[in-house]
Amino acid sequence: MSTCNDISFLIDVQDENITFSPGCVTLGEYNGKPCKFISGELTYDPTHCEKCGIKNENYVVIRNGKQTSRITLPMAGTSLTFLKLKKQRFFCKACRSSFMAKTSIVETSYRNFYNYKKRIMIHFKFKAIETKSLNNNQKESRIKAA
Repeated sequence: MSTCNDISFLIDVQDENITFSPGCVTLGEYNGKPCKFISGELTYDPTHCEKCGIKNENYVVIRNGKQTSRITLPMAGTSLTFLKLKKQRFFCKACRSSFMAKTSIVETSYRNFYNYKKRIMIHFKFKAIETKSLNNNQKESRIKAA
């Protein structure tokens, strides 16, 4: 397994359109706090224009640069971790509009992992269940002691 695949596995990225190059993990600062940055790239060949729906034949939809997004990841260790994802931009010659590559792991208008929110909710749900069972055990032990 290569280093790039290890990083995909580590941060739980299942989108095959996101690639990581060797040496993509760097240390840095964000808001004066030490953090880790993982650099990735999202690109693919679109089948059609997302704005007008025209099929991508004869280079109607072309690549048009990249835009970097900073996505907050679940903490790895004691420091903040961010995914710096370079998303491919596309330009449609038919309707003269542009759009950006999309992935299922990041919500369109947010900078957090989709699964990150789900993990947090599941974590708190289990913590609530644990707390409830601990409280019930304490009550039962008090009743038995009395």
